[in-house]
Amino acid sequence: MENQDINSGCETIHQQCAGDSSQGRMRAKNEDCFAVLPEQGIFFVADGMGGLPAGETASMLVLNVLPTLLTQRIVEPETLSQKTLITILKQAIIDLSNRILKEGRKRPEYVGMGSTLVLLFLTKKDMFIAHLGDSRAYVLKGNMLQQVTSDHTLAHHLLMCHEITEDEALHHPGKEQLLQYVGMTRSPHPDVICLPRVAGERVLLCSDGLTNMLSDQEITRFLLQNSPPDKTCKALIKAANLSGGKDNITVVLAG
Repeated sequence: MENQDINSGCETIHQQCAGDSSQGRMRAKNEDCFAVLPEQGIFFVADGMGGLPAGETASMLVLNVLPTLLTQRIVEPETLSQKTLITILKQAIIDLSNRILKEGRKRPEYVGMGSTLVLLFLTKKDMFIAHLGDSRAYVLKGNMLQQVTSDHTLAHHLLMCHEITEDEALHHPGKEQLLQYVGMTRSPHPDVICLPRVAGERVLLCSDGLTNMLSDQEITRFLLQNSPPDKTCKALIKAANLSGGKDNITVVLAG
């Protein structure tokens, strides 16, 4: 599904927002999807998993289903409390996960399919960030880049339990093992946070194809160049490919 605002692998631009995606240098196909819907305040990245065709199908289901789930349930966001919006976002993601799980049971080749999800929902005063999996959200505040999501991986869980160090977590085999994702058999527990919108701050959503190739310091350097969002997205993807491009790479930038 492709149009001006929803994409599964090509550039989208609207005012101070942009998204772009690349197959990378080592993958046969792009199983990432993203959406940039500024009129609805909806931005997200989904990284499909489960192998072809399951991974591509899962992320496309996120692309096709999630915006409708949100727009049907959030008609006038400014009239809703932060607590209510958090509840709506959590339930929408749970319902999306159950939908993908159900679809995955219809055909043998789709069994076990799933997707990560990192979602930005904007109101006039607040930004809500929700996620499942290891796709990330960052906020650039001045010259500082802050990661505002925590990977739902075994490695990160072990790190939080003080069973491994930060250096060990970078190369731990559990770094690729997701504990939560869209389409999982157990009921997911999406993380949702609410932050105030501040003029000048930029939000970056990305799949792990970017963060496994570039450090936070390298990402920050590109964001601080203050190029138009579409050029920044392209520059980040080019740099990730030059660093190896081992996976699909997707970025969404919202100002």
